[in-house]
Amino acid sequence: MATAPVIIAGTFTQIPVGGEPIGIMWGPVAGGIITNPVRALDQDVPLAEVLYVDLVGPAAARETVTTVPVQPGGSFVVPAGFTGTVSVNAATSGHRFSAFVTQAAPPYPPTPQAGTFPPSGPSTLMAIIPAYVYEQYQDDDDIQAWFAALNQLAQIYTTWFATIGLPVYTGPQISGPLLDLVAQGIYGMMRPSLSSGKNRDLGPFNTYGFNELGFNVRKTIGPSDVTVTSDDVFKRIMTWNFYKGDGNVFNVRWLKRRIMRFLIGTDGTAPNIDQTYVISVSLAPPNAIAIRISIGTRTVTGGALFNRIGFNRLAFNTLLTQYVSPPNPPLYAGVFKEAMLSGVLIMPFQYQVSVAA
Repeated sequence: MATAPVIIAGTFTQIPVGGEPIGIMWGPVAGGIITNPVRALDQDVPLAEVLYVDLVGPAAARETVTTVPVQPGGSFVVPAGFTGTVSVNAATSGHRFSAFVTQAAPPYPPTPQAGTFPPSGPSTLMAIIPAYVYEQYQDDDDIQAWFAALNQLAQIYTTWFATIGLPVYTGPQISGPLLDLVAQGIYGMMRPSLSSGKNRDLGPFNTYGFNELGFNVRKTIGPSDVTVTSDDVFKRIMTWNFYKGDGNVFNVRWLKRRIMRFLIGTDGTAPNIDQTYVISVSLAPPNAIAIRISIGTRTVTGGALFNRIGFNRLAFNTLLTQYVSPPNPPLYAGVFKEAMLSGVLIMPFQYQVSVAA
């Protein structure tokens, strides 16, 4: 099914350099119009002047066999079915004009391009422009050797920067001090230390019992357990804070997918999240969120229950259960709890979060 034509503006609306032709339309087109304003004020030039249009080659700054002059206030109609390039020119730099063309809308989905996406390798230039020796020094072997070493070292640096992929912190090549440099320099985040909770201040009224703290004395009690953040955990935290694939609307689905990605995304990668069964999220008014990460399922299979097992065969209140571990147990549940309670994972500020893992 053919797509309906749409109106597209020309690629330029003024002449960048006077006397130099520019292309503003490309075929195939269903038609188009180029208009030269009537007033010098609208042309943005001292005196109103002629605009030149050519459908065969680059437009000249004068009338020729193929270059057509468009007087101030006049228009040039691009014929329907034209498949070439429309070129325009004018004598003065900055000469303004208007142009539009009607063309078939681009097909959806777009025509696949050659190669893979995202690119499998560097997409920047890989070779430097080598430094060279001035003519009068080209017979000096020492200077030639120095420039050769300089070019070799510059090429090594260029290749490293092109292939390392500094913003892509999820790869194994970004680790240790380099990860700290990338996190702080590109993403503005420093490596945190995880703990079992936040600092607690003693001093304000109702924060301590009688005779436990002197009058007008303030004391800060820090968490009892502090964990050094490994590269793997640091990358998971960065992905939590900077991942955009879930959108910007906070809801239970957004939260559960983010938690699951933290638990199973090694080195901060973003694997496909097809289920979040091990994560339970409960909301309580006015702004409490309770997160529970299940490390398994326990089912009651029997016990001292009425009509289940004969009398005197089991002790009173005894239950028989069966525990089933999930296929991929959340090994990082404890780390997630520390990260959430330490405040290093970004959450809407109005919620109070508790985690059971």
